Amino acid sequence: MSAVRLGRFGAGLIRRLAIVNVVALLPLAILAGLQTRALVDEASDSLTRAAMARTVQAAQQEIKLIGAAQALARTLGTMAPRVVDDVPACIRLMDDAAAAYPEFSLVAYIPMSGQMTCASGGRTHDFAGNPLFARLTDAREPRLVLNPSGPVSGYAVLGAGWPVVGANGAQIGIVTVSVPHQAVVAPDPLSRDTLNEKPVALISFDRDGTILSHSIALEQAAALLPAERTLAALARGGAQTFDDFSPDGSHRVFAVASITSELFLLGVWSPADENALISSSVAPWLQAILMILSGLLAAAFAAERLVIRHVRSLSAAMSAFAAGARRLPQPDLEDPPAEIAELADVYAAMTETIQRDEAELENLLHQKAELLREVHHRTGNSLQLIASILRMHLRENPDDAVRQVLEHLLERVMSLSTVHLGLYRIAGSPEVQVNALIAEVIAKVEGLHSRSGRPTVIEQHLAPLALATQQAVPLALLLAEVLAAFLAGADDDAALLIRVRLTAEPGKAATLSVSGPPSARVRLTGSGGGAPDVIAARLVRSFVRQLDGEAELLEDGALLTFRVAFTIRQSITDANPTVDVA
Repeated sequence: MSAVRLGRFGAGLIRRLAIVNVVALLPLAILAGLQTRALVDEASDSLTRAAMARTVQAAQQEIKLIGAAQALARTLGTMAPRVVDDVPACIRLMDDAAAAYPEFSLVAYIPMSGQMTCASGGRTHDFAGNPLFARLTDAREPRLVLNPSGPVSGYAVLGAGWPVVGANGAQIGIVTVSVPHQAVVAPDPLSRDTLNEKPVALISFDRDGTILSHSIALEQAAALLPAERTLAALARGGAQTFDDFSPDGSHRVFAVASITSELFLLGVWSPADENALISSSVAPWLQAILMILSGLLAAAFAAERLVIRHVRSLSAAMSAFAAGARRLPQPDLEDPPAEIAELADVYAAMTETIQRDEAELENLLHQKAELLREVHHRTGNSLQLIASILRMHLRENPDDAVRQVLEHLLERVMSLSTVHLGLYRIAGSPEVQVNALIAEVIAKVEGLHSRSGRPTVIEQHLAPLALATQQAVPLALLLAEVLAAFLAGADDDAALLIRVRLTAEPGKAATLSVSGPPSARVRLTGSGGGAPDVIAARLVRSFVRQLDGEAELLEDGALLTFRVAFTIRQSITDANPTVDVA
């Protein structure tokens, strides 16, 4: 690489990036203050307008719990008159309600005397003289009260009361549902807590101005109320949003939402400009951040112009080369930096080397495929020669026992020959189309066992299936052995129907099944037969084992089915599997 290219990269690229950065930073520094002020004002206005909706959204859990408590109290209030005189039935009613709402700590009916004997869990308590009980019963209307220390639950609860009216129209007591205060003020897990959208406090109160629940400590909540307005006045004013100061002098945004006629919600929010105003201590850091951001933009532009466009051109050429394109022009690089120009030269040399190596590898693969075809061809021819010798011995040997052994041996030699000649025709591919190979095996085995005068029909239902030779060979030999068992064991004068079915789920599993007469059982299992049958059964088990499959025999009346299921293995480099029949 020449010194001219290196000097041009060192001086040109760095100088250009520096100039672009300075030009980009100057207008951003001028506009930063004006834009920040406008954003703060806009955020403040947006917070004030949206305070009502955000207050209701932040208090969704509180609203749901209180609403559920009021609804349950109202329902039980209409049912209680029927069971108040039957304490066990009344307790069961309260227990069922408490079980349906496990978030409530107590569900109870309290008569006007204050003696609570009907409550969830069978709890009892004397509320006579209790001021909160008196407040719940002083008016014949639903009420909500906050008890900082529940006498039954032992902790702060919010009570929802509903009057119970007897048959004579007079109030006979109240139904009260106690909600743990901690459950009411717990944060809603679905509410957002980002971008200053969490309220400072959420306070619920009734129309008399009594605080019912608060998301922070009661003392802190009192310090956050509007300094110039009471809660009772806010309840009379209904839904509203306004700016005011709290007693501690903090500027706040207040939103009042009317949940029910008895329940109101006050949301206390920080103003948008509380933390957004740019102070003298923050401004330098903000300016630095703006400078960094603008520098990144400038660098991005410079990188696109000076580096990325050249890399993109190289990448397109590399991607096309990786996808298989081999006759492409060199990447068009206009005035590239020295390092990128050097990279382009290296890429050109690399592609030339890869193309040369690919040509050599393709030649080697072609030679391997031809040698493999020749191996299968010679093996098939040798097996054919062995088969011819066996046929001569069959014709010349009068001993029936010897002839039977030779016939079985001939069958297996012909099966091996058929498989190898089939592999010869498709050698060179890492996978074998098993359905085509199986069709050849069926035709060859049927020819070996044909009987004059016996009509034989072999139905074939073969799904397309490609297997590595490590599985294709034992599968073909297994089919030859199983098919021979059905053909050899059948009667000579009876019509013979055999069904061969191959099903497959590509890339996962396959199943081969052969159905025919039950006479094949002896040869497939080896039970009750002679040495040839035992050898046949042993071969079947060996081939199933090489497939890593599972075989089963199913008999249904006059039909015997041999089925083997196996998992399809990925092709491996060894294209000449050995067949273990030990």
